[in-house]
Amino acid sequence: MKTLVPVYVRRPSALHSARAGVGALYALSFPAAALLLDSPLALAVLLLAILLAGAAAGVGAQLRRALWVALPLGLLITAINPLVSSEGNTLLLRGGSFLGHRFDFTLEALTFGAVSGMRFVTIVVGSALLSAAVDPDELLRALRRISPRSALTATLATRLVPVLARDAARMSDAARCRPQPPGRALAVRAVLSNSLERAVEVAAALEVRGYGAAVRPARRERSWSRHDVTVLAAACSVVLVAFAGKLTGAGAFDAYPRLELAAGVPELVLCAGLLAAALLPFAGRSARMGVGG
Repeated sequence: MKTLVPVYVRRPSALHSARAGVGALYALSFPAAALLLDSPLALAVLLLAILLAGAAAGVGAQLRRALWVALPLGLLITAINPLVSSEGNTLLLRGGSFLGHRFDFTLEALTFGAVSGMRFVTIVVGSALLSAAVDPDELLRALRRISPRSALTATLATRLVPVLARDAARMSDAARCRPQPPGRALAVRAVLSNSLERAVEVAAALEVRGYGAAVRPARRERSWSRHDVTVLAAACSVVLVAFAGKLTGAGAFDAYPRLELAAGVPELVLCAGLLAAALLPFAGRSARMGVGG
């Protein structure tokens, strides 16, 4: 079943074979790089790198759905920025004034909004890679060593939210079958009452089983595999390449007062470095060794 939110399914890829903490660092390295980068060219290459990495990991379809969900919001950010900012030298459209604010649409404001929207889309798709390719149960087991109660709360939330959503859908279907369907407020009240009853039952069951003690579990030793090393190296490389570009000025972009975009050899090196770092876990014959479904 296709869902808007990517769901983890075990697949034979290097990213899925790496431990969850390392996979999470790899997925989160893309949003971190997006926050460091300013150039629209570098952001476009970073977005392409995420989609290619998702395709190599077997979750390309889920990332494309996340992309289509994020695109309208990115376009909304693009459209809003010229409304709230009239900076820039290139006037596209002279508007009126409202409450003392003059609405003048400039090319610079529109471009800055487009870059901000592209950064937002990149962060969303990078987060979708985390949801689709990293085992949430393994992540929660790692969190249990740090905060047992927080890990238990997160585990229950991830399990109960889909159950409550199905209950709400069933109640809605049953309400529509009645000759006089109840109002929406009554249906919401029934769903809320049912969720509270489930919460009490789950709390009682956990207390009987001794979860109230919240004892920190023993450490589980696990040797590092080749996939752990390559995925961690790729995560560090993505952030380091973006940080190096920020320090050296490669991919410099300035929207105000007029557009200035660096496009030369340093920018080509930056883009090539981002692509190479992102695809490092999936390169070579060793990337297919030791993976399992």
